[in-house]
Amino acid sequence: MALFTDGTISTLEDLRGYESSIYDVASTERIDLSQKLVLSQQEMEVDLITRLFRDKPTELTRVVVTAALQLWHTFQTLALTYRDAYNSHLNDRYQGKWREYERLAKWAAENLMASGVGMVEQPIPKAQPPVLSAAAGSAPAAMYWVRISWTGPGGQEGCASEPSVLAAPEGTVPRTNAGAAPPIATGWNVYVGANSGEEQLQNVTPIPLGSSWTMPETGLTPGRPAWRGQSPTSYKRLERVFRRG
Repeated sequence: MALFTDGTISTLEDLRGYESSIYDVASTERIDLSQKLVLSQQEMEVDLITRLFRDKPTELTRVVVTAALQLWHTFQTLALTYRDAYNSHLNDRYQGKWREYERLAKWAAENLMASGVGMVEQPIPKAQPPVLSAAAGSAPAAMYWVRISWTGPGGQEGCASEPSVLAAPEGTVPRTNAGAAPPIATGWNVYVGANSGEEQLQNVTPIPLGSSWTMPETGLTPGRPAWRGQSPTSYKRLERVFRRG
């Protein structure tokens, strides 16, 4: 699972999964949905720090995006979107949607706090897309989609990057450089595929930092799909303190 700080939690398609007409609403009312995804996550960050990490805000870097956290983000974004739509024309239909998603966002947040926010002990950030180049080889002309992920000292693996794409001419093979590594990283993995979404692991053991990966003359090998990130190792719940007297 990705970390809270890896980037935007939900996607535009997640919003569309709950509201099939959300693109039409955004177009009609001139609402930037991508910006709403960012703003709602910023509000969630403030909420999480206030409720759970007031004494140590940096703990937010250890938060894992679980299904419950993603649901909160989706509802929060839809609430912000319909609030803006309503405030543009005071349309009662938009107001109803706004209030409903506001209620659902609150419900999702409270359930998350009760069940616990997923945490990891050693967070490994999502990698940036790799730098690709064509190296001399004997492969035919082809397209390659490449993703990478950082690995840690205990074998942990962070969320795989978004893909970089290379159109390799005939007589060349893809070469991948991971770029600057985070302090916790001890190596990296490379995932390559002939189509988007089909990237598979190509290395048996983590590639050393500072080294590049070049596709061998034997071509791509079958492997597991690109890693989605770390799973929680603990859960932090909202502690309710009742004063006596």
